[in-house]
Amino acid sequence: MFDDQAFRTWPLILLGAAVFAGCFALLALMTEWLFEGVLTVTSSVVGFGVTAFVGYVGTAMILRDGRPRSGR
Repeated sequence: MFDDQAFRTWPLILLGAAVFAGCFALLALMTEWLFEGVLTVTSSVVGFGVTAFVGYVGTAMILRDGRPRSGR
């Protein structure tokens, strides 16, 4: 269903991870704003974004390692 075109090169992986982390950090920031009433960047917002970044890069590494190589 899906192929690994998004994980072809490392700059593309890092760009995708940054966008993914930004979306999750924005979601966490809006959640903080909803429940706390103040729009501030806290350690939990940053941690949520960093976790999303690391998860995206980790998933890309797993998918790249599972890809068949042309020399085998």
